[in-house]
Amino acid sequence: MSDLSLYESCLRKIAINLRDGIYKSCHENPFSVMSSKFVNDIMSAALDLERADGLRADDLEQLLTSGKLRELKMLQIDMCQELLQVLNSFISGCQELEVLHLTWSGFQVELISDIQKALGNLLRNSPNLKDLRSSIGFDLKALRNCKNLRYVKLLFQPQQHWYDFLAKENDQFQPHKYLEFFTICGLLGLEQIPCGDIVVILRHCPELTSLGFLESSEALSLLHNMPISPSELKLRHCFWRDTRRTVPGGNYVNHGGIKDAVLYCPMIEELEILVLYIETISCLRNLRNLVYLNITAHCDENIGAVFRYVLQEIGSRLKHLSFDFCNSSCSVDISIFLLYCPNLESLKIDGDKPLSASSVIPLPHLKRLSFKNSHCNDIRRIFPQLSGCNQLTDLFLENATDFDDETLYCFLKRNSLSNLKVAYLESCSLSELGFREFLLNAPRLEKIEFVHNDLHRSHFERVVRETSHKAICNKDLLSTSDEFFEKRSGVNMILLL
Repeated sequence: MSDLSLYESCLRKIAINLRDGIYKSCHENPFSVMSSKFVNDIMSAALDLERADGLRADDLEQLLTSGKLRELKMLQIDMCQELLQVLNSFISGCQELEVLHLTWSGFQVELISDIQKALGNLLRNSPNLKDLRSSIGFDLKALRNCKNLRYVKLLFQPQQHWYDFLAKENDQFQPHKYLEFFTICGLLGLEQIPCGDIVVILRHCPELTSLGFLESSEALSLLHNMPISPSELKLRHCFWRDTRRTVPGGNYVNHGGIKDAVLYCPMIEELEILVLYIETISCLRNLRNLVYLNITAHCDENIGAVFRYVLQEIGSRLKHLSFDFCNSSCSVDISIFLLYCPNLESLKIDGDKPLSASSVIPLPHLKRLSFKNSHCNDIRRIFPQLSGCNQLTDLFLENATDFDDETLYCFLKRNSLSNLKVAYLESCSLSELGFREFLLNAPRLEKIEFVHNDLHRSHFERVVRETSHKAICNKDLLSTSDEFFEKRSGVNMILLL
């Protein structure tokens, strides 16, 4: 038995003793003299046990009141009365709390107000809090004493100014010295984002590197017109999207916020962007520090040539690129711009519109390759042109009806699957013979999810057995949410045009 498994067994035994009330007879709380790490680990083991048997707040009381608990992660909670008791009990022992994650799966309406109030009281008494993720609403002013916060992710929409977490002195906002990440999830449209609030947050959080998927170009555009130096910002990740404004006659024109944002914040390294106008793509060439670009373009005017113009300037630094040209009416030759991205490690191609490759595309550093919504014959046209892809570890092909034996053989002439670890092949057209060849060329493959248009999955599970391959096949251990860019997004964004 390994040391780790022995340690976990001990933790589980202590958790069982807590559930059975063994330590209730102690005159002093035995956990108050233990290290915080040990108390954190016991709490994790106790919560694992509670998930199986049902949450009982009384079982956790001695851990909560020990004064040593620094992490509390309660996910998918559905027992309202017990959670309320947990929060109220924890107030007396939360002074050392650094990490708090609370997500619910639905509460009784009559208890929501009490739970929100209890959470607010807990936060007011947690001055050392660094990491907060909550789907339970609360008054953001409760965070004003949490001056060590680094990470805030709110899974609810506050019914107040978003900057209300900032401390005030003499009616002036005080700088938040440590906050690096702040976001609010679950918003359905740009109109719900209070731009003025974002401006205040950016001005008073000098260490902020990301707002998650909160649109920030409009706020940056406003900052561009204020007496604030771009060097005062440390933003490294942004989500931007084009917006339209109406002009006389009822026509739409580009609002221009992204152009101002680029001028004001040229040092960003990661960008998620939704584009409506071709001129917006052109201005991206000034983002010389980009290493990550996820672009969705709803414009048509010669997009391939314009993207080439941009990547000539910034492509050599890019390591991760995802693109989706939604409105392209003619085939886009992706080789004309991927030639300028020799250092890519991750590439995702959304082929909802026709794509092609007229020349060889050398990608010697590529580790992750994804196709989504492949247009008819896109994979068949593009795969044979890829070259030097010998470091691939992840392959995700969705709706890949044109990934057949011939396409595989052409790919293997210039590339290798020897380092492949995970493969998701949906609606592909490989025969049993082609699948066998795929496996034999991927000796390190660990997991594969394989969906065929015509043949039953048992055919391919048999091939895995016959080749004595160690890969786990079709056990639902892999899904599209495991793809690199999907994991980066974390949530599905609803982008309203």
